[in-house]
Amino acid sequence: MDFVSITSDDNWFKQHPEKIAGKEYVTTSLYFPVMVKGTKQDVLRVTKMNEKSKENKIRIAKAKAIALQLKRKRYESLQR
Repeated sequence: MDFVSITSDDNWFKQHPEKIAGKEYVTTSLYFPVMVKGTKQDVLRVTKMNEKSKENKIRIAKAKAIALQLKRKRYESLQR
């Protein structure tokens, strides 16, 4: 499949139904013929964001912030 056929209509979601965060509803809209209604749990399931991964991302962000602070302090001490 080429890019246009994959991104047209809902072809990609037909190939990957596990990526739909909720239930699909047909609408009368010309531009948005399908609507998805889901819960927070549906979104977390699809994005694979659970508490453990959330804590891990926070830990990584804190480590990066500390590394940037140390780098800035080192740079400032070299400037003196």
